[in-house]
Amino acid sequence: MLISRASPVWSLIHTDDAANAFVTAAEAPKTGVWHVVDDRPVPLSAFLGELAIRLGARPPRRMPRWLARMFLGRYGTRILSSSFSTSNARLRRDFGWRPSFPTYLEGVEEIAAAWKAEGFPRRRA
Repeated sequence: MLISRASPVWSLIHTDDAANAFVTAAEAPKTGVWHVVDDRPVPLSAFLGELAIRLGARPPRRMPRWLARMFLGRYGTRILSSSFSTSNARLRRDFGWRPSFPTYLEGVEEIAAAWKAEGFPRRRA
């Protein structure tokens, strides 16, 4: 679901890359905070649209902010209308880390296939 005309941009990460980055940082003699994300932030509408295509689902719909707040509450509405864009530059620099899935496009097919194997989305009879 997309909120009104908001076009939030999110930084994403494939679970395999998140696990790999965690192990890389945990095994190193460094301390600090690193952002574990792929190489390119993406508009939420593009990500949800691509996921819907691969799942054979309807494209994400937009709803007015007031209606979203009724169903999702203030916090849920804020999350879906806010950008969470960051960079993995420090992680790359400090550890030489590179994601196996540089953008969401490289991993979305794998994730959609796994979800389909688990029966998602459920088809209505």
